[in-house]
Amino acid sequence: MYRPLPDGLTIKNSPIEGLGLFTTVNIKKNTFIGVTHIRDEQFENKYIRTPLGGFYNHSNDPTVMRMVSDTLPKLKFGDEIDPNMTGEKIKDGKTDRENMYYNLHEKIDAKFMFMVTVKDVKPGDELTANYNLYTYPKTGVGIQMI
Repeated sequence: MYRPLPDGLTIKNSPIEGLGLFTTVNIKKNTFIGVTHIRDEQFENKYIRTPLGGFYNHSNDPTVMRMVSDTLPKLKFGDEIDPNMTGEKIKDGKTDRENMYYNLHEKIDAKFMFMVTVKDVKPGDELTANYNLYTYPKTGVGIQMI
């Protein structure tokens, strides 16, 4: 049976706004949650959102951060990730880049965006990010990608 979200996550009413993405299990800091956006020039803002990408809310005290890669991460929900792994650390001439990840602000044209926890979260916690993919109409803050 198709499940749009990994086991361990659910969507429910958010105290922040509308619907939110919530945990049903303990998740440790630096854990891969899943792919949130896939780059496609044909779509508004040049990205297609996955179910994960459509339901997490903004917070100034985030539980996740968005990271990016030009290759689809070969990770699954719950895998640990080193959020400090970047192209700068690969100096040995390897051509294998499947483990090269960036923070969103370092590479805004990446093919894949995904979520990684920035702190331990417990069942019932809402997954939130401090995001700026779109410009907010009231403030003008954020990156306009169109």
